[in-house]
Amino acid sequence: MKTVEQKIIFAVVAAFALISFATAKIAAQSLFEVESVDLVVYRDGLVHVAQTLTVDELAPEITLSIFSSSIENMIVLDENELAVDYEINGDDLTVFTLGAEDISIEYDTIALTSKEAEVWTLVTDNPYFSAVFLPQNSTVIYLNMMPTAIDTSGTGIKLSLFPGQWEISYILPLLEDGTDDNGTSDIIIPIEYLIAAIVALVAVVSSGILIIRRRRGPNVKKILKAYPQLKEEDKEVIEFLAEKGGQAFEAEIRERFPDMPRTSLWRLVRRLERLEIVEVKKIGLENQVQLK
Repeated sequence: MKTVEQKIIFAVVAAFALISFATAKIAAQSLFEVESVDLVVYRDGLVHVAQTLTVDELAPEITLSIFSSSIENMIVLDENELAVDYEINGDDLTVFTLGAEDISIEYDTIALTSKEAEVWTLVTDNPYFSAVFLPQNSTVIYLNMMPTAIDTSGTGIKLSLFPGQWEISYILPLLEDGTDDNGTSDIIIPIEYLIAAIVALVAVVSSGILIIRRRRGPNVKKILKAYPQLKEEDKEVIEFLAEKGGQAFEAEIRERFPDMPRTSLWRLVRRLERLEIVEVKKIGLENQVQLK
């Protein structure tokens, strides 16, 4: 008899705990609304996640899911682009909003993609409606579900996804920008001396270009003339990169401009990257910024 009563009591307590947990979760989610979620996939498999939220200004904090517990370059800003404190616990992000009305969240992760042979695969357990931007000139070869929309305008692909577990496989072109599109035709030329002559010519031209670049360095005036909308701090960073031979680590840039907030510098570099003025490469644990 006691065993039956104990089971009944345990069932009631478990049900009460479950209802309390569900009620708390619904209440937590009602404190904010996800406006947009963008996942930008780069050629090296890095995924840049950008989320925007509207928040109940009376809420001291909110908790939401992130796409991976393995992230870097996390930045959380309010509507005034001021940094907001946060904590990460596994796949949950707690943001101490403290009266903020709008929150923007950005971070990078390499945990969502994998590569086998020439095929890249993006796997994500998506808790939100989101947009995935695949690298330029990529070709989708597998989707485990049909997106709500597919935009193939331009050279990129945009997939609009509903919440759920997604698996997207794609391949990238073998030839990148700046390579020789006629490489295969060189291989089938039967005249050996012509091939040797071409190789020698390429070596001479490459050496000449390297010598000229070392002597002249990047043409800063040409860059500034081509982008008149650049801010003063943008120009100063470009000039600093030119002084460093066209490339420098982000840590060197922060050391050169100590008065510039870390978040402002991060946004500045990303702005120059979007304008295709610089290219950011991952070298070890550091980012190297290089003038194109």
